[in-house]
Amino acid sequence: MVTVHAEDYYYLTIVETDGTKTSLTAVGLSLAFSGDKLTASNAYTDESKTIALSHLASMNFSNNDETTGIRSIQTDGTISIDDADAIYTLQGQKMPAGATPQKGMYLVRKGNVTQKLQVR
Repeated sequence: MVTVHAEDYYYLTIVETDGTKTSLTAVGLSLAFSGDKLTASNAYTDESKTIALSHLASMNFSNNDETTGIRSIQTDGTISIDDADAIYTLQGQKMPAGATPQKGMYLVRKGNVTQKLQVR
């Protein structure tokens, strides 16, 4: 077992072969390898990322969130505003619990799933 201390950094950024970057909070982060997959998960923030090792270009510690955006949106199970654990504006601001979003685009999170949602 290898233990890494990243006390001087806020994020671990995972870079995929297509250039997509996902940053996860470093404090509380654990990495697990299973078969051909890597799973990075954070017990404190519920952040999680699973990636095939063949899609992993690099990982680095950083003090900046380098997440590049949404690579894909799943259409098999849409999260509704009422069911969401958290709602964010496209600028990344978390909306207060119970707030009613105005017309526009939002990111909604339920568990480990995040989707883009349009309010009309």
